[in-house]
Amino acid sequence: MRWLSLLLLLLVCSLTSAQQFPSTHYTDRDILPNNTVRNLFQAADGALWIGTDNGLVRKFNDRVDTYFKEDGLAQNNVWAIAQDPSGRLWIGSYGNGLSVFEDGKLRVFAGNSNLPDQEVTRLMVHDQSLYIGTSNGIAVVDLADVASVKSIKPNPKLDEPFIVQDFMVINDAVYVLSYSNGIYKIDTSEEQLQLEQVWNEKYLYSAHVANDTIYFSGKEYFKKVAATKFSNLESLRRLKPQGQSIIWDYEQAGDQLFAAAWGIYANDGGIYVLENDGMRQRNADFGIASTQVTSLAYDQDLKLLYAGTLDDGFYEIRLDENVLFFPNDHEQVIDFASVDDITAALYNDGLQIGSTEIPAELFKQKQVEYVAQHPNDLPRYEDYFYELDYETRAEDIVFYSVKSQKDSFWVNASIGNYQFDKSGKLINYMPVHALEIGFTASGQLLEPNFFHGTRIYDSVAPMNYKYFDETATEQNPRFVVGVMRKGEKTYLTSIFDGLYVYMNGKFNSYEANDIWQEKRLRFVTDFGADQIAVSNEDGDVFILNDDPENFTATKINRNNAHGSTITFLTSYKNTLIIGTPKGVVLHHDGREIFLDGEQGLNGKIHNGFVKGDTLLLGSDNGSYQLKLADILNQENRIDRIAVKSIRVNGNTRSWNPDQTLQLSSNENALEIQLGVEKHPYPNKLTYHYSFNRASGWIPMEDATLSLPSMDSGKYRLFVQVLDSSTGMTVNQEVLAFRIATPFYKSIWFIALCFLLVMGLMLVYFRLKRKRAKQKAAQQEAATKRIEEVKMEALLSQMNPHFVFNSLNSVQYFISNDENEKAMRYLSIFSDLMRANLNNTTKPFLRLEEEIDYLKKYIALENARFSDRVRVTFVVDPKLSVTDTMIPTMLLQPFVENAFVHAFPDRIQSPRLDISFETVNHEDTDFQTIANPKADANYYRCIIKDNGIGSASLTKNKRHTSKGTQLVEERLSFLGYDQQTALRVNYTATGTTVILILER
Repeated sequence: MRWLSLLLLLLVCSLTSAQQFPSTHYTDRDILPNNTVRNLFQAADGALWIGTDNGLVRKFNDRVDTYFKEDGLAQNNVWAIAQDPSGRLWIGSYGNGLSVFEDGKLRVFAGNSNLPDQEVTRLMVHDQSLYIGTSNGIAVVDLADVASVKSIKPNPKLDEPFIVQDFMVINDAVYVLSYSNGIYKIDTSEEQLQLEQVWNEKYLYSAHVANDTIYFSGKEYFKKVAATKFSNLESLRRLKPQGQSIIWDYEQAGDQLFAAAWGIYANDGGIYVLENDGMRQRNADFGIASTQVTSLAYDQDLKLLYAGTLDDGFYEIRLDENVLFFPNDHEQVIDFASVDDITAALYNDGLQIGSTEIPAELFKQKQVEYVAQHPNDLPRYEDYFYELDYETRAEDIVFYSVKSQKDSFWVNASIGNYQFDKSGKLINYMPVHALEIGFTASGQLLEPNFFHGTRIYDSVAPMNYKYFDETATEQNPRFVVGVMRKGEKTYLTSIFDGLYVYMNGKFNSYEANDIWQEKRLRFVTDFGADQIAVSNEDGDVFILNDDPENFTATKINRNNAHGSTITFLTSYKNTLIIGTPKGVVLHHDGREIFLDGEQGLNGKIHNGFVKGDTLLLGSDNGSYQLKLADILNQENRIDRIAVKSIRVNGNTRSWNPDQTLQLSSNENALEIQLGVEKHPYPNKLTYHYSFNRASGWIPMEDATLSLPSMDSGKYRLFVQVLDSSTGMTVNQEVLAFRIATPFYKSIWFIALCFLLVMGLMLVYFRLKRKRAKQKAAQQEAATKRIEEVKMEALLSQMNPHFVFNSLNSVQYFISNDENEKAMRYLSIFSDLMRANLNNTTKPFLRLEEEIDYLKKYIALENARFSDRVRVTFVVDPKLSVTDTMIPTMLLQPFVENAFVHAFPDRIQSPRLDISFETVNHEDTDFQTIANPKADANYYRCIIKDNGIGSASLTKNKRHTSKGTQLVEERLSFLGYDQQTALRVNYTATGTTVILILER
C-alpha cells in the first residue's frame, strides 16, 4: 500500500510541476481559409501574415483580411513571404511566381518570367536585394529597380533539381541551402549570378544564425557551428548531430531559440526549444496537438510566439508568463490556503499540503475510526447540528473549503471537519457537517449552522462549545454563507440578514442595530488596514470602513459587462480581486483590469487565493497562477488611435490625416474604421466616440463607426478607447472633416429665397391691397348708390308731402277769393318745384343753396299766415356758406313743422329763427358727438320758434311727424348718430331743433 501511495504522490508532483502557457488556436473553423499553413511572417506594422495552401491571411489585432487569386495573388498556395525596407510585401507561390502587396493592393510581379522556376520556396531581403529561392534555382531582384532580375539555374553534378531550402547571412555574405547539393555562397557582383559551393552535405532543410552560431537541420538531427569556423570545412565535417525529427524553421524569442519540426515519416515533430544538450519538445506546455509544425514567427513587443502547422492551422502562444496553467489529475481545484511557505490545495477528491497528498479515502478512514471509538459522543440533529450522513462513501464526499489557522489547516467537508498540521498529519477530526467555518480572534473554531444558530468551540476534542441560538435574539446570526477574521473581529455574511460581527464574546447585527441595511450578502474579505470588502447577491461590492464612530459603506463602480455575478472575493494590497463567471476583475482606484480566456483563463474559476504576489485560481483539472505585480504594473499599450480607412457613401476615400477632410453636401454617409497599434488582447478594447467631449461619449459596437446621415457642418471626431487588459483609457482627436452646406441651405440661397419670398409677398399684398381698395371702392360706390337711392326715395316721399301742403294753401287762397295771393303763391311754388327737381339727385347742397331754398319755402308757407311769422337767418362769419355742405332738404321738415304745428292763432307774434354756427373742440356740443373724426370740422344748425312748444305734444300724443322720421333715417344713412346729431327740445315757450353736422 505504501508503494502505491508513493507512486501516486510522485505522479501528482510531476503533474503539478508542469505548466502551460496560454495559447490560442486558429483553424479553418474561424479565420483561416485552409489548415495547411506554409509560412508565418511578422510585418513591420505588427501584422501577422499567414500563407496557406488556399489563400493569404493578414491578421492585425482582431481584424482579419483574406486574399485570393481574384484579389491579385499569383496563386492561392503561398509558401514564402518577405518585406523590403520600403514596406512592400513579397509573396511567393508554389507554382506561379511572385505577387507584390503595396499600398493595400495586390498585384502579380511583372518579372515572374525572369525567374528560374515558378515554384517559389523561400524569400529573403538583404542589402536592398530580394533573394528568391525556387524548386530549381535562385533569383535576385534589385529593390531599387525591380525590373532588374538576375537568376541562375545551376547544373548540379547529380541529376537532381536545385531545390532552395533556406538563405542565411554570415559576415554580410549571403548563402543558400539546397536540399540535394549543399550550401553555396551567392555572388551578385557580376552581371550574372555566381554560386560557390562551400559545403556539399545533402538533405538540408533549414538554417539559422543566432549569436554568432549557425544552426543547420538535416534528417532527424541539427548541427550548430560557430560563425568563425564556418569557412573551415574540416570543422564542418566534424560537427556532431543533435536532436531528432526535422527542423523546418527557427525563431529566436528572447533568450530561447525555438524550432519547428516535422518528421515526415516519424511522429516526433512539434515545437521544440533548442538547448545546449539537444532539443526539448514544448507541445504540452503550449497546448499544441499537431506534430507537423513547419513555420514560426515571434512578436517581440507582445511576446507572442506563432507556430504554423501543416494539418491544424496555427497557434498563438503567450510567453510573458503573467498567466500560467498548472494541470493535475483532479477534476476540480476547490480552494487554497497557506501557512508560512506551505500551500494547501483542496480538490474535489482530497487535499494536498505542500507535496503531501491526502486522498478522500483517508478522510473517510478517519471518520470511520472516530465513529468506532466514540459511538456515544456523536452530535445529534436534534441539537441543531447540520445533518451528517455517516454512510457517505469516500468518492461521494463533498469538500467545501480549506482555511489556515495559526500553524494548521482546517478542512470542512460533508462528513466532518478536519485539522492538519503543515506536514499533512491529521490533528483533529470533528463529526460536524459545516458548510462554512471560521475562527475568532482568540483562535476558537466558529461553526455556523445555515438554518439555525452558531457554535463557538472552546475545545474541539472533546467538543465543548457555546451555542448562540438565532431565535434568542436578532443579534445572533443565521443563514451564514461567509466568515472572515480581521484583528479582534470576526465578520459573518448572511444571505438574508446582512452583516454580523463577533467580538468580545458576543454577536452584533449591523442590520438590527441600524448600522448598515444591506441584507443579501455573500463574500467578505480583508481590504487594507481599516477596511473590509463585502459583496452581495446582486454583484455589488462595498468597501466598509468599520469605524464605530464613523461607519461608511461605499459601493464601488465596476463594469457589469465583466460579469454581474460574483463567484469569489479577495484582495491584494490595495487592489480588489473579484471573480465572475466570465473571468477575474482587478479593481484598483477606479481602474479595472479584466482577465478572461483571451489572456489564458479558459477554464471555470472556482476560487481565488493570494499568496505573496501570485494569485492562485482553482479551476477544472488544474489551477492558474497570475503574476499580480506584473499585471497591475503594465504600461499603457495604446499610444495612438488611428483612422485605418474611410468609406464615403460606400466608396473608399483617401485622406490626409493632417488636413480637414472636405466632403460635398451629398457625401454625408461615412463609415470610419478605427484601430490602435498592435495589441495582445484586441477584444479587451472598447471604443466610444464624441464630437464634443464635454457632452459625453457614445459607445460603439466595435472599431467601425457608422455615421449614416450627417448634417452639413464642421466636425472634430474624438475617440476614446478603454483597454480592459490594463484598465487604462485613452482619448484622442482622430479626424476633422467638413461636409459642405447644400446650395439650398447656403446663406446666399436662403437670402435669395427670402428676397424672392418677400418680393412675392410684396406683390401679393399689393395686389391684395389693390383688390381690397377696388372692392372697397365698389362697396363704397354701391353703398353710396344705395344711400342715394334711399335719399331719392326719401326725397320722393318728401316732395308729395310738400306738394300736398302747398296745394292745400293754394286751395285756401282760392276758396277765400284771394286770387292775387294764389297766383303769387303758385309762382313761388313753381320755383320750389323746379328747385326740388334739381335737388332730387343731389345728396348734398352748398349751405347758401339750402338757405336760398328755405327762404323760398318759408315765403310760400308764410303767405298762408299773411306773412305774420317773423323769420330770421343768422350765419356765423367763420362759416363759409359756399364751402359748407349740408344734406339736401334736411332742414325743410323742421321749418314745415313750425308753420304747421307751432303757430296757432293765439300766438300773437310768431317768430322763427334759423342760425348756423361753427362748433369748436372745446364746445359742449362737440363733446356730445359720438366718435368724432379727428380731421373733421363741425357746425351747428339751430331752428327755434316761439310757438306752442310742448303743448303740441299734449295735443297730438299719437302723432309723429313724418318729416322728422325721414330726417332721422337720412342722418342714419349718412353715418350720424341720431341721438347726438339731432336734438329737439320742447318748452312751454317754443321748440328748438339743433343739428350737429360735418362741414
